[in-house]
Amino acid sequence: MATLVFNGERIEVRVGETILAAARRSSQGTREIASSCPGTGLCKECIVQIKGGSDALTPPSEHEAFLQRQSDDEQRTFRLACQAAVARSDAVIEVETFKRRLEIAVTGRPALEPFEPWIQRKAGSVHFDGQKLLRHEGPIYGLAIDIGTTTVVMHIVDLETNETLGIRAFENPQTYGGSDVMHRISYDKAHPGQLHQTIIAHVNNLISGLPIDPAAVLAVTVAGNPTMRDLLFGLDVQPIGQSPFMSQTQAEALAGRRASTAIWTEAEQLELHVHPRAQVYGLPLISHHVGADTAAVLATIPVDQHADPFMVIDIGTNTEVVVGNRDRLIAASCAAGPAFEGGRVTCGMAACEGAITGLHRHGGRWEVSSIGTAPIRGICGSGLVDVLAGLRASDEMDEMGRFRDGRSQIAVADDPPLFFTRSDASELALTKAAIGLGQAVLLRRFGIDPSQLGAYYFAGAFANNMNLTSARRIGLILPVPEERVVRIGNASIEGAKASLVSRSCRDRIEALVHRIEHVQLEKEPDFFNLYTTMTRLEPIESREL
Repeated sequence: MATLVFNGERIEVRVGETILAAARRSSQGTREIASSCPGTGLCKECIVQIKGGSDALTPPSEHEAFLQRQSDDEQRTFRLACQAAVARSDAVIEVETFKRRLEIAVTGRPALEPFEPWIQRKAGSVHFDGQKLLRHEGPIYGLAIDIGTTTVVMHIVDLETNETLGIRAFENPQTYGGSDVMHRISYDKAHPGQLHQTIIAHVNNLISGLPIDPAAVLAVTVAGNPTMRDLLFGLDVQPIGQSPFMSQTQAEALAGRRASTAIWTEAEQLELHVHPRAQVYGLPLISHHVGADTAAVLATIPVDQHADPFMVIDIGTNTEVVVGNRDRLIAASCAAGPAFEGGRVTCGMAACEGAITGLHRHGGRWEVSSIGTAPIRGICGSGLVDVLAGLRASDEMDEMGRFRDGRSQIAVADDPPLFFTRSDASELALTKAAIGLGQAVLLRRFGIDPSQLGAYYFAGAFANNMNLTSARRIGLILPVPEERVVRIGNASIEGAKASLVSRSCRDRIEALVHRIEHVQLEKEPDFFNLYTTMTRLEPIESREL
């Protein structure tokens, strides 16, 4: 017998048994692995990640050919659980699904909008924007979905009471296509429709476990960056990956063929397992890579009340920045990459059990805090910021990310041995530079310096846990006083939910996106000089803006 470690649970497995069959004998397998075919490899939904022991499995079948280009991280191996069978009896095979216990921000500061859902029940009928849609008895529900490059969050809402009945979150299962949007776009070109099918399958799997009748779900709202949103709706995302880098909905809107970049369809068109006539609304995009997730974030901010300038920053694999006030708004996207989510960093990992979240250099040793009680496995984004800041504060590393004594790495944990390397510092400096540059250019375009920002909003899970002093020390964020910083959590899901339960909020978002000016950072005349300046691991100075 071999041993399968499935999401941390140990299962004895006989030779010839597939991962899918073995996992379904576990306490979590039936709800953790999506599958809609009888284990034949045809639906291609049961994708799992092999974290160890891949050589003890049977070779990939023809049905797994689409997984051969696995991601930008060669250490990661993806298989179809129904096709990968145990080939040796003396092996330990470690497998994770896309529902790892990530520390996902599932809520944020709510949007203060009037409760006026655009789907309502009146005298036994369901009305959509005041017009009769269908006959329906019983309760009516809505789903708000925020699809991030790394994580997906879903809220189920009672559309008659405005009560949030449940929250679900999981790792985006499209990760096998790459850790950032450009890799996903490239993957989708080689395997059209596969990423769309994957996300739909996992959302359906989640819907099936909700404590409601799925047929009573009559409205769905979707927020996400342009690539993630359009993949869910089955649109061609290739235009987003090539100049002029815009969704086909934006191109059509600019050509006058549609009034908005928002998407409307019915659930049956997407094969979502809710009521077939459920109205599915994809929030409008702002421009280029600044998407519906940013529009949703802005829905939670009282833009019209901001006489003084404010900035919103949502740090992720694709970081968005907005600067403005009630009279003018400017936005840009920064190709930050996945470094602060563990990608391409040797000691990095996602924010899940065993991840170091904070470090403090004390007497030549590191004092660490981590998620859960599991053994330490790596460092997530907030911890990586602390490492850089700690090494700079102790003067063990210079502003270029080089160790003063010429070494190539430094130990940050003994059990297990965990090292932070010179190449890790370089990778993080490049990501940090992209984020800093976006902030600097928008401030310059608006004609202000950091001291003039009345509010500095941080959205997203990473910003929720980030040590502000550490982030300022390495130049990741602006030198704005702490009392002006407002952490708003997962504001994207809150904006998506507000657009679900408030027609006026939905209409306000539509109007707002038309006002926003978009800046393409790479077209700035001093782009490369400013980017190079921002790679330095030191506080951002006003003179650099």
